[in-house]
Amino acid sequence: MFLSDVLNTIATHPQAAYFFIFLISLSESLAFVGLLIPGTVLMLGVGAVIATGSLSLKPTLIVAMAGAVAGDGISYYLGRYYRERLSSFWPFKHRPGMLSRGKTFFHQHGGKSILFGRFVGPVRPIIPIVAGMLDMPPLKFAFFNTLSAIGWAFAYVIPGVFFGTSLTMAGRVSARLAILFLLLAATVWVFVWLCRKLLVLIGQLGPQWLLSLETWIASDTPAHGVSSSLKRFLSFLFFRRSGEELLFAFLLLVVFLTGWGFLALLQGVVMRDTLVRTDQAVYHFFQSLRNPWGDRLFVIITELGDRLINYCVVVVVLLTLILKRCYRAAGYWLATVIGGACLVWFLKWTLHSPRPVVLYHGIPAFGFPSGHTTMNVVIYGFLAVLLTRGLRKSLQLGIFAFVFFVSFAVSFSRLYLGVHWLSDVLGGFLLALALIALTSIFYIKGPGEVIPRRLLGLVTMVVFLTVGSWHVVDRHREDLAFYAPRHTVQLIGLRTWLESGWNEIPAWRIDLGGDQKQPLTVQWAGSPDALAEYLVSNGWHSPPALNLKAFLGTLSPKTPIGDLPLFPHLHDGRFEEVLLVREEGNKRWVFRLWPTDVQLTETGEPLWVGTVETQIPHRIVDFITLAKDKGDYIEPLKSLAQTLRRGDWVSEMRQRIEKRPGRGKRGYLQWNGQVLLGTT
Repeated sequence: MFLSDVLNTIATHPQAAYFFIFLISLSESLAFVGLLIPGTVLMLGVGAVIATGSLSLKPTLIVAMAGAVAGDGISYYLGRYYRERLSSFWPFKHRPGMLSRGKTFFHQHGGKSILFGRFVGPVRPIIPIVAGMLDMPPLKFAFFNTLSAIGWAFAYVIPGVFFGTSLTMAGRVSARLAILFLLLAATVWVFVWLCRKLLVLIGQLGPQWLLSLETWIASDTPAHGVSSSLKRFLSFLFFRRSGEELLFAFLLLVVFLTGWGFLALLQGVVMRDTLVRTDQAVYHFFQSLRNPWGDRLFVIITELGDRLINYCVVVVVLLTLILKRCYRAAGYWLATVIGGACLVWFLKWTLHSPRPVVLYHGIPAFGFPSGHTTMNVVIYGFLAVLLTRGLRKSLQLGIFAFVFFVSFAVSFSRLYLGVHWLSDVLGGFLLALALIALTSIFYIKGPGEVIPRRLLGLVTMVVFLTVGSWHVVDRHREDLAFYAPRHTVQLIGLRTWLESGWNEIPAWRIDLGGDQKQPLTVQWAGSPDALAEYLVSNGWHSPPALNLKAFLGTLSPKTPIGDLPLFPHLHDGRFEEVLLVREEGNKRWVFRLWPTDVQLTETGEPLWVGTVETQIPHRIVDFITLAKDKGDYIEPLKSLAQTLRRGDWVSEMRQRIEKRPGRGKRGYLQWNGQVLLGTT
């Protein structure tokens, strides 16, 4: 994705990051380009990157201001040079109202329009070019331009810094809620943002592209074979009916983007490389969020997407269309639904991709793609196409937003209940969108029918609510037990673990994105509470509470390392069960312990994995100090081993066959591959 790629480049290439920030702020302020670049969102993201310590605040603000000044300055001189000739350039040629709105805004506010316009999205890139067209004095423009650039940089970078810091400083419970909220909000925002950008892009560039395409099709250039067939197909697709060319261009883009995304995801499912770690991390994360209230809610949601309700909706829509003699719509409705079901079954049967847990038998036992997700998006998505054709845009957007929310809720319930991997749900979503867009192209191209929209929407809602309510009441108790949390447990003997099995345990902490973050230098077979109690009696203690006092301590460079807040870490989607610290001068050692799905045969107790890291104070911006992982895992591990050996504990150090010390994103990693094995 463009946004994440840019921010990731900034975080991983600090030498060139300031140049990228300059280009972002310049592009966001530049005429023409600023209409397409999400500069404000990117600058908020840059602020969040500053909170990680990858960038410095002062240089970032300076280059952001410089880029904003340069962007508006270039736009100003373009307007001053071309003047009214700009109306013949893109995008003003196709959208003349843009310049007129900019002129109206400028006449209303005068020189202050440069300052105000920086923060008003629709006229932001237009005001400087209008100021040049209307002969605003250069010195006056430079004053307001510089003033607005300073305010813009602070307004968008500083909130990003606090946002990134607040995410890092979230406590154990609030971190779960924050991450869950961000996942939901980010998914909806990205989907809406992509659709809006596609519509804007097509609205601005589409007419010119279509004119060129129509000229090429109508030309007398000899065409044979594939070229001739392509011309006939494009003529049918775009020019058989006038007035809907841009809609077909949008649908074609949706087919291309979702089809490309599905094929890329399919390759990851077949290869099972990094996608496996991401699937497992997301699965364990959602399982860690499960609670009785959440189970009841998401079981109800997933029941509303069951096959029984889908069958009833499909049948009632089909009968309504046939009774109203909408035979063509009925045929497309039936073909789309059957096509979606056949694709799901074919892919499940071909790929044999297992689910996280075994729940079904036969073809439904396989996970990719998610049948719940695919069929709900297909059914309600194509139903929205039938209902919205001919309506005004506000109603169309409302219906499609409601359909997306319902489909997303059903898809999310499959992730929460742990019956599908993330790749299963994404695959189903992309496959369904591609199918809907493709069938919609051919359906809309044909002769129009008078669809009984009110009747169709009413009977669908009545059947959905009636059958859905009965199905939930009838199945809810059984489904609560059916979807209860399940874990795949691997058994291992204590002797086998001590001799060789320990080396089969993953060596790295896996974050929610599936990336390897820290070496797991401790493996523990026994009670974590007993271990924590023993360590507390030998100089270790619980970290400071995440309260207002700890937050205020980050604002002072003199705060001792022991008073800086300590934040939870995820491993394979799970939060640590043991979190202890020990101060050593101006640094502290942090011990974390996570559960695994490996159990000892003799006791039935789970095997635990952990890490001991070294943290030091780190000034990420001029007014925030946080504890940073130094990357030293050798010294604290030796100290922990000595502490355990002094008590009645069995512990020994083993060298991993494959160790991976080296340079990571946070600096040099000091680890010699040793792992501490301990048990009571």
